[in-house]
Amino acid sequence: MRSNFVLSIFLLLLTACSHKQNSLALMTDKNLSQQLVANHLAINVDSSGQLEEQDLAAFAKKIAKVRILALGEQTHGAGSVFALKIDLIKYLHQHHGFDLFILESGMYDVREIMQQANAGKSIKELAPGNIFYMYANSKEITPLFDYVNEQLNTDNPLTMVGFDSQHTGGLSLAGLVSDLTKAQEEIDNTWVNSPNWQVFCQHIQQVLEGSNVRLPLVQETLFFSQLDTLASNFDRHGNGFWYRITKGLVAQAKRQWQLADNRSEQMGENIKWWAEQYPDKKIIVWAHTWHLTKEGNKQVNAGKVVSEAFGDAYYMVHFSGEQGQYLSYIDLKNKELTTLKQNSIEQLFKQETSSAINYIENKGLSLQGSDIEVFVNDYQQTLPASEWSTYWDGMFILKEITPAIYQQ
Repeated sequence: MRSNFVLSIFLLLLTACSHKQNSLALMTDKNLSQQLVANHLAINVDSSGQLEEQDLAAFAKKIAKVRILALGEQTHGAGSVFALKIDLIKYLHQHHGFDLFILESGMYDVREIMQQANAGKSIKELAPGNIFYMYANSKEITPLFDYVNEQLNTDNPLTMVGFDSQHTGGLSLAGLVSDLTKAQEEIDNTWVNSPNWQVFCQHIQQVLEGSNVRLPLVQETLFFSQLDTLASNFDRHGNGFWYRITKGLVAQAKRQWQLADNRSEQMGENIKWWAEQYPDKKIIVWAHTWHLTKEGNKQVNAGKVVSEAFGDAYYMVHFSGEQGQYLSYIDLKNKELTTLKQNSIEQLFKQETSSAINYIENKGLSLQGSDIEVFVNDYQQTLPASEWSTYWDGMFILKEITPAIYQQ
């Protein structure tokens, strides 16, 4: 009887604790919901379909002390997100001194494109097959390439560079090895003129072509040793661009051969290098959210590298939406957003706001202990509010996500 009495008391206490925890969680979520509604920035659209400049100015005020603004995307196929990011880039370039634009595409490919653009060529015509295909072929991004072209000969051009550490574009396949050879030749042509170099270049070309077949162990060891030697040569002689390309080749080979995956980490090192080349410029970076978050997802990512290097001068923005579709970059088919959960920020804004776009900053919000969620990847996976500040500084929530229009 005594044991049954003790057990009953224990169960009552356990139930009471559970109710108390649930009540605290509900109170926390209610408090945060009120803060989200009270503190969001509405981005309205004017009669001509343009975003209201006063609302964009209010967003710019929030990032007044930011040097590197990272614009993420949870999938590479949301046309309305593409359009919003382009509007932000244009506005911040024209009015707030963001003059360097770093795109998730190969460093070498984008450099070659920009050299041809400066000679009068069209970026949007050069992009297919050279820039990441979802950017090169999505109709919504064409205005961005046109804008960069238009600004080239002005007093305030928007400089566009790439930061991907892997090179799979047609320009890389056609010219990277040749240009790499010339860069080494300027340092010392002894190695370049040896049979050894020719075999080395053949292996590099195989990597560029996407081969996932590893070399025999002795050759593989020699190949990585040669890349390390090449990187040291460029580093000693102050050729930072080719140093970064060579480090990218190491990462690309190891990733394709499933030895290691530090692609995103090297992307972060590339961003750091570009920032050093343009010390007086403010920068916008465009890539997938999980490359840009301030903490990696089970690996060191680009955002972690840059965040650790630049501290509060690095500001990461996430994007989500309440309803609609996106284009899957895997199979190029339209996918529906997952049904919203009742405790999501998207559902809250759907019920409480009417603006086409809303922005919310983490600063000042009571995020700890809250289970309010947001879509974080492919509009399926979610992340609770208690973790938002680990990864980003703020986020745009769109009323409607529209699929990118892919142009073959």
